[in-house]
Amino acid sequence: MSTRINHNLLSLGAQRSVWTAQNDLDSAVQRLSSGLRINYAWDDPTGLGISERLRSSISGMVEAEKNANYNINMLQTAEGALAVIDEKLIRMRAIAIQAANGVLTTLDRAVANVEFQQLKSEMDRIARTANYNGFYLLDGSHQSATLNTDNTLALGYNAVRTAADGAAIKFHIGESNQEGRDYYYINVAGMTAEDLGVAGLDVANTASAQSAIETLIDAINSKDTTRTFLGSMVSRLQNTILNLKIARENATASESQIRDADFAEEMSNFTRAQILMQTGVSMLGQANQIPNIVAQLVG
Repeated sequence: MSTRINHNLLSLGAQRSVWTAQNDLDSAVQRLSSGLRINYAWDDPTGLGISERLRSSISGMVEAEKNANYNINMLQTAEGALAVIDEKLIRMRAIAIQAANGVLTTLDRAVANVEFQQLKSEMDRIARTANYNGFYLLDGSHQSATLNTDNTLALGYNAVRTAADGAAIKFHIGESNQEGRDYYYINVAGMTAEDLGVAGLDVANTASAQSAIETLIDAINSKDTTRTFLGSMVSRLQNTILNLKIARENATASESQIRDADFAEEMSNFTRAQILMQTGVSMLGQANQIPNIVAQLVG
């Protein structure tokens, strides 16, 4: 036993033990109350850095998933409008076939032409007004251009591309900003009467009715191509969302492994620190009595 009174080394050791137990107890209480293993940067500097990067990535995936859903909603709006245009084109073709029959009178064809023209006008109106959040989708403003074999410019081309062409709509469906990986652009062919080549059609006589039949077949094929394109893009985006969900799930599991508190472990640490704190305070009291014992030597 030390017989010095100026420096009570036993008390200093006990104080250090109490301080350590107090820190452990504070940490355990903080983790149990917050549910987090890392509450401050000094709890685990390396783990915090990794966790923050994962959290940033997860946040980006959440927004990318929202973007993909917005894009699906936009494409579904366009496809719904095309479904109505489809009905108009099919009915127009039926009228043209009817008007091409030689047993109809001029009056019969004139009456048929009235319905034909109204269907054409309504089809054109739908194509020009179908929009999502201000984006007019079928009026030709988002179609790309391609060259014919004779080097003349042809419009009405559906496309998915990595670079913008001025008319394209950007789909940002990734967490970063890598062209072709996190975003790409799409073009949607115009579906107006002019774009489909039916603007000048009529069924006022058998010749014009016969010509209309062939043109309407081409128009229906063009419309079907665009509907197929929109449908395939919706399917593609649905797969994108599924992939984002899987990636986010696994990134969240990794982030939780690093950052979240294990309650069983922390409760064990809390109990241990609490017992050490109690015994340390008791021993500190005993160590502080040592100088009094030494004083008896000079009493």
